[in-house]
Amino acid sequence: MSNRARNDSGKYTDKLTEQDVLKAFDYETTAEAPMLTASEITDAVAEHFDIEVSSETVRRRLREMEDSDLVASKKFGASAVGWTALVGPGLADDVAAEADRRLEEDEFVSLDEV
Repeated sequence: MSNRARNDSGKYTDKLTEQDVLKAFDYETTAEAPMLTASEITDAVAEHFDIEVSSETVRRRLREMEDSDLVASKKFGASAVGWTALVGPGLADDVAAEADRRLEEDEFVSLDEV
């Protein structure tokens, strides 16, 4: 079953956020393989977040993010494009609040412990 949201008129809405894309990079890339294709990101958001969108929707969001310097692209061959994240995803509000609290108390711990 698709997790796509619909608006009041019943049409699908574009609910793929920048954070979803950045989290896909976080899940799927490594230091040895830092780039993903739009198709790989499409598969990653479906697998990890149950978000069903087209590769074209992902490409459109990536181009918007590239304009904002959040991701960068590189062409490979005639038509293949690889994408890499230039920033990491944001922390969840509760995790960010706990990290801020620990920082104020000069309590330094790894994010894995937060």
